[in-house]
Amino acid sequence: MFAALCDDDKYVTEEVKKLILEHAKENRITVDIDEFENGEELLNSEKDYDIIVLDYQLGSTDGLTVARELRKRNVLSCIIFLTSYPHFMIDAFEVNTFRFLLKPIDKSKLFKALDDYVRIVDANYPITLLQNKKLEKINSNEICFIEADGKYSNIHLKDTIMHCSKTLSGVTKLLPKYCFVKTHRAFVVNLHYIQSYSSDTVYLSNGESAYLSKNYQKSFQTSYMNFLEKNYVRL
Repeated sequence: MFAALCDDDKYVTEEVKKLILEHAKENRITVDIDEFENGEELLNSEKDYDIIVLDYQLGSTDGLTVARELRKRNVLSCIIFLTSYPHFMIDAFEVNTFRFLLKPIDKSKLFKALDDYVRIVDANYPITLLQNKKLEKINSNEICFIEADGKYSNIHLKDTIMHCSKTLSGVTKLLPKYCFVKTHRAFVVNLHYIQSYSSDTVYLSNGESAYLSKNYQKSFQTSYMNFLEKNYVRL
């Protein structure tokens, strides 16, 4: 993932960078961050950024003008505005602003914005795996669960199984942390596919099941409850 930080206050840029790197480490996300002191520098960059954290006031070039130009290049970029003046918020929505955060930066609000963006991206997040000496590309949302097979692993999709040359740990490192959780030393499940669970089994919506061991019961239940709270509406 590529991120751009643009603010004429170096202290703010360093603080946001530190928080994004902290979030990336916690969620097993690889992120490359470029820093810019003004809008002209950002617009001169040839990179296509996934996330753009942009100060609304940038001296001679305001953030909204910069955002308009960036949006012409990439309609899918996640633009997060930073400002000390909340009355500018309405104007910012014309460039499909993902979030509008007030200075000083609130860590929990920035993390919430990043979490929400990652969830959107993960729905179609591609990973490439070596299967039978052939590279195969799949989306993370196609995976129901992964099962260890010695030094290899079996990736269970909705209606097929891929035998992969990576270990269970190796595959898991490629996947979003918020929805892939270990239930047993040999099983990692996608929380999106859980139908129900008992004291020793997790039942999945594709008709298969995964073991739930005592060692992982508590961590699994905590992760699943947090997942449901953030992703589903209780009726």
